[in-house]
Amino acid sequence: MSAFVIVGAGAIGAIVGAALAGAGHQVRFIEANRAHVDAVRTGRLRLSGYRQARLDVPIATPEEADWPLRQVLLAVKSPHTLEALQPLAGRLAPDGFVVSLQNGLEEYRIAELIGAQRTIGAFLTFGGHYKAPGEIVFGGPGAFRIGEIDGATTPRIVALQQALSALQPVEVTDNIFGFLWSKIVLSAVYLATATTDSDVTDLYAVPRYRDLFGTLAGEVVAVADAKGIRLEVFDGFDAAVFRAGAAAEQGAIAATWDGQNRYWNAHESKRTGIWRDLAIHKRKTEVDRLIGPVIEIGRERGVATPGLSRLVAVVKEIEDGRRPLGLHNLDAIGNG
Repeated sequence: MSAFVIVGAGAIGAIVGAALAGAGHQVRFIEANRAHVDAVRTGRLRLSGYRQARLDVPIATPEEADWPLRQVLLAVKSPHTLEALQPLAGRLAPDGFVVSLQNGLEEYRIAELIGAQRTIGAFLTFGGHYKAPGEIVFGGPGAFRIGEIDGATTPRIVALQQALSALQPVEVTDNIFGFLWSKIVLSAVYLATATTDSDVTDLYAVPRYRDLFGTLAGEVVAVADAKGIRLEVFDGFDAAVFRAGAAAEQGAIAATWDGQNRYWNAHESKRTGIWRDLAIHKRKTEVDRLIGPVIEIGRERGVATPGLSRLVAVVKEIEDGRRPLGLHNLDAIGNG
């Protein structure tokens, strides 16, 4: 059995931690939310929804934690990557590594801080949400892949794959960035759906909204192409069908939307975590870390991203309380 320190005891951290602990691994959490820490200490960490569990695991705030750091799973929101990791970087064991269980392209930033050889990428589409201090809801399964930054198959990546398979099947990939960029393509779609107060599947049923989502997806694909990324297919979602000028048959595009509908119909909730940030928690989303880098890389490489720029602007207006959720936001994104 192995020892893991999970930084972030929110949805993803708790879901993965519960599986690892249930399989007999030693799991410790570092969590900045004091109320969450106190609730876990007094009433254990409760997991509900798709899978139920009640964990009695060590948890500490960043100031309190003084545990050895070798296998670190980073499960904080992407805007907090450096804030969470910088205080720990100097304590990482010589053979230690950090696995990013995050949205976005945080592996680039982590590698800059601690080195590519100590950074492992992870791609996942299962999810859940923080319900209350001490309680996490598991939304349901999805894809789970891990990979070394350089694509190598190493003993540590194989061992990590075996450990994480306690949650669900996990695959090792030699193209982790291909999956991460494909997820960014889908994230552009999810961000747009989150500006409304409608279920994702209801929006997918409207042709003009699907066309808008396809346009946004196509802009991310264009930037990924300019960067030389080989996009991967996951959960029935093939980002490449949205490539501008591609001879993609309508059947291929329809199949991709069908794959998305199957994914969402397997989940109790038909709303994204991004929507939950905007509508329920009234907090900032990860739009700057998801789409901001795409726009910046596009600018550097001469790829226009007007739809993505409008998407970011609309999301920020909602975050600031200057724009309500609604279908009108999709018109604003599409009619710049």
